[in-house]
Amino acid sequence: MGLPYRTIRAVASALLVAAAVGTGGMAGMTSVLAADPALVGLAGTIVNHDGGAPLAGVPLVITEMLLPAGGSVAAQTTTGADGTFAIELQALGTADTPAIVTFKTPPNTMIEVIGETCSQTWDVAIDSGQDLTLSGAAPDPLTLQATTTLIGEVCGTTGVPSTGQSGGGASHLTPPPTDTSGAPTAAAPDRLGPALTIGFVVGLLAVATLLLPRPRARRRD
Repeated sequence: MGLPYRTIRAVASALLVAAAVGTGGMAGMTSVLAADPALVGLAGTIVNHDGGAPLAGVPLVITEMLLPAGGSVAAQTTTGADGTFAIELQALGTADTPAIVTFKTPPNTMIEVIGETCSQTWDVAIDSGQDLTLSGAAPDPLTLQATTTLIGEVCGTTGVPSTGQSGGGASHLTPPPTDTSGAPTAAAPDRLGPALTIGFVVGLLAVATLLLPRPRARRRD
């Protein structure tokens, strides 16, 4: 009975140790998760470097790095129709040790700008960085200037009569065909009139013949 009893006690002790280690590990993981920084919102606008017009549909990769630890976190967003973007980042950086935040577009980023008569394709490039404090309140909205290069342009034409000036399509108007009359032909002789006259006279003679009394034949005694 001594050996089985000692075996049961050893197994029970091992289970208690395992449970204690597991509980301590879970508590440690909970502490790590609770230590993760909160999120903070960051907003901004991407504009053209030449004229400051907002650029829509621009993909943007935002990377934040905290010195001297050297850890970095990246996120991606895309500008809306008005050129603005909004994203949530890790609340890293303080006033004494700000976070280095970089803004970059992916390689070969191109957007299409559709106007009233023309459609343009632009190459867009952003590569900038700023020191930001994200551990407190959300920073003020940013304005990022993008370097743009015109790649191609396609314009349509309109059916407007040409006035000799540039800027409008030409429309060639073709006049309607003109009726042409052939050479006059000689009129055929009128044969119907004499035929009617002759027929009328013949008819009168026939009627007179029928109406006039015929002479009676004399009897012979």
